[in-house]
Parts: sequence; structure tokens; C-alpha cells
Amino acid sequence: MLGALPAGAPIPAPCRLAVGAPAQPAGHRRAEPGPPEHLERGAPAASGTIGTERGCRRIPSRSGTKVLDGMGRILRRGAEPLPRTADAVVIGGGIAGALDAFFLGRLGRQSLVLERGSQLAGLTTAQAVACFRAQWDEPAHARLVLPSIAFYERFADETGLPGWEIGLRQQGWLFLTASDDGPETMRRFVEATRGFGVDDSESLAGDEVRRRFPWVAERMTAAAYRARDGWVSPHEVAQGLARAADSEVRLGTSVTAILTDGGRVTGVRTDDGEIATRTVVLAGGPFSRRLAATAGLDLPVETVRHHRAMVTPQPEIPADGPMTLDTDTGAYWRPEGGGAFLGMGQDEPGTEPADPVPTDWTFPAVVMDAASRAVPFWAAIAGRLTADEVNLGAGQYTCTADGLPLLGGTPLEGLYLHTGDNGWGIEGGPGAAMHLAGIVGGSIPDDATNPYRLDRPSLAAGAARTITY
Repeated sequence: MLGALPAGAPIPAPCRLAVGAPAQPAGHRRAEPGPPEHLERGAPAASGTIGTERGCRRIPSRSGTKVLDGMGRILRRGAEPLPRTADAVVIGGGIAGALDAFFLGRLGRQSLVLERGSQLAGLTTAQAVACFRAQWDEPAHARLVLPSIAFYERFADETGLPGWEIGLRQQGWLFLTASDDGPETMRRFVEATRGFGVDDSESLAGDEVRRRFPWVAERMTAAAYRARDGWVSPHEVAQGLARAADSEVRLGTSVTAILTDGGRVTGVRTDDGEIATRTVVLAGGPFSRRLAATAGLDLPVETVRHHRAMVTPQPEIPADGPMTLDTDTGAYWRPEGGGAFLGMGQDEPGTEPADPVPTDWTFPAVVMDAASRAVPFWAAIAGRLTADEVNLGAGQYTCTADGLPLLGGTPLEGLYLHTGDNGWGIEGGPGAAMHLAGIVGGSIPDDATNPYRLDRPSLAAGAARTITY
């Protein structure tokens, strides 16, 4: 990453500018990886077991109080022999897998979470800017995101972890446009959000935008804004979920195949042996399609690289500023620790899953140039920034043709999907995991009424996304 350029060197000028790239305003990538394993909460100073607190406790939730028979455990490879049977196996220890294990626990299902990496939430989730917004004008997205925001706002209560902090910051989300029809477009967008019960979003004319946010460029004609949108720390979310869930997490354990017999799941094969189970949840992020293929399924997803950059503290960056997105270019940024995260949707080709994901050092210059169109101070920052003031990373979005995730069953009995989140895995993750748990438990039908099912017509080639932003 930073070693690719000498400290103090200017960041490279862009080979090309991606102005006009498709806007992908959500699912943003967090710059820093999670803390080292020895710093994970609850980790003993010298042990293969992380966070092994046990003992009954009650988990208050909106669906009632569920008594769990023990706190979750996180174990490094080799700490204990790998179990050979499991009630349910969750493949993937990112934010999706951690949420799935938690909500399966509310059904009384004990999960074994298998994570190929050396820490929870260490691959795609670790690159997340981790923003969320209630401003959606498409019902299938709103159905997942709105309960997710409520879950994050009540995280300590929902998980039964008093005082657990997830870095929740509700500093707002500001959509900007410079188009001539911007005021009408933003008015319609905000009006559409009202239909899902979001009554605190606003459409703002250009002058009102600049009155509230003086750093916005004169060319911007309108905005949509909600003050209670914001972001979380995904590492802290995943750690809290793992401790609260009725589950066991095995780090450094790669699933190599999903085992089947007679049209149903019978287990998984790992690089440490086989595990028999009748329930498998595939939440493997960019590796989901490859793993599904071992069971004879061809998932309609594509893996696409998505960059993010973090810059060190700069005087122009407002520490109390909102997540800010230029809807005309797809460039976005939000404050973090005196500096900021930046990202932008780019027209990248599909790639094979990778760990780590390679980066392109022209991206910081590209994204700051694009961001300066709506917020001019980015041009000044880019002009003086050096390589040692930028942290560059990339994750991989797992994308579907219609922009909706894959949540539900498969033609193989016992195999369930939580993948294809299109970069919105943190933003809509709790709602997605609640939905999937409902399907597994039988309270939600997995039929034509499930807009996220694998065989939905909108996944056909050429299907158009129905969201505005």
C-alpha cells in the first residue's frame, strides 16, 4: 500500500478522470483494517482463544427476550480441534456472517462460523467506510435498511452487551447535484422516502445548502439531506455480534467445498477436515460464487473492485460534517478523526476474488479531483498531499444485475444465501440477516413474495436497477 511510493512523494496524477462514473453511494469502505488480534476485546494475553466468556444471560429484543446458553467464542486455528458436526454452519466471518449467526441464535440455532482470514471482518468489511442512510426511494432496499439503522441505534440493548460501543456517528448524509433540474429531482427523491415512513429527510435549494454547509461549491443547485444518517465502526459491530451470538467462530479455517447428497446439504469440507450439518448459510462475500459452484450452483453475481482512500487530518475538513455525495460523479467523502475517507463508483470490470485486493495508486488523485467539483477544498488538499498522508485500500463488491442482494434458499435443501450485497452489506446487513433468519425459521416464505430470492426475474441479463441513488 503506502510502501508502493516513497514517503513524502506526491500522489500520482490520474491517468484518467472517472467523471460521470455510475454513482454507488452506499456500502462504503472503511480505510483502516481491524486492530491486531491481540487487541481484540476480551482476548487473553497469550492464548488461541479470543473472548471465551461463558454463562447465561438474557438478550432483550423487539421480538421478546431470548435466553442464550452461553456467549459466543472466537478461536484461532489450532486452539481446539475443529468440531465434526454443527447445528448450522455459516461460511464467512464478515459483517454478513456475524449477523447471520446472531439472528440464527435468536431462533435457538447454534452456528459454527468459518472464517478463512486471521480475524473477523478482515477482508471486505475491513475496507468499508460503513455509512448508512434512511434515504431510499426503492422499497426492497428500504425494507432492509430501515430496520438495520434501528438495530445499530439500539445495538447494546439488542445484543445484551451493556456499554458496547460501535462507533455510531449520526452526522448526516448529504446528496448533492449541479444539474439544472436538481431542485425538482431532489424534491421527488425526498418525497419518495416519505412513503417508507422517513419523515425527517429534506430537499434543499442551493443557497440553503451553502448556508448550512459553507464549503459546498456555488455550482451545486440542490441537495437531499437527513441529519440522522451516519456511519458505524464495522469491526466493533462484528466483534460485538460474535460475542453476543450463540455461536463459535473459527478463524483461519477455509471452506473448500459445500457437500451435498440427494439434493440437500450434508456438510462442508474445510482445509482442516469435514463438518457434517444440514444447514449452511453462504455469506462468503467475493468468494461466494466460487463456493456455490462446488455444490453445482452458478450464482448470478459479479465481483468488482471498489477503492477507498483515507487522508490524514487536514484543516479544511469539517470534523462534524456529514457523509457527502456528488450524485453527478459518484464521488463521496466523510470525516474521520480530523481526516476523511473518500470513495467513488468507477466503471471497473468484474474480477476474480482476491485476498488482498490489489490497489491503483492513481485513485486518490482521481477521487479528490472528482470530489472537488462539489467541495472545492479537496483541490487544495490534493495539491499538497503526499503519499505518507494517504491510506489506500480496496475491497470487492459482490454485485447483482438488479442491485438487490441474494437472500433465501436455493435448489439445494438446507443451503441458504446471504451474498450479492452490491456494497450495501453494512448498511442493510441487520435487516438482511433478520430476513434470512425468518426464511430459515419458516416465519417468512421463500417464494415469489421474497424480492431477494435466487430465481427472481429481475436477475435476468440486462435488468435495470430501480434506485435513484
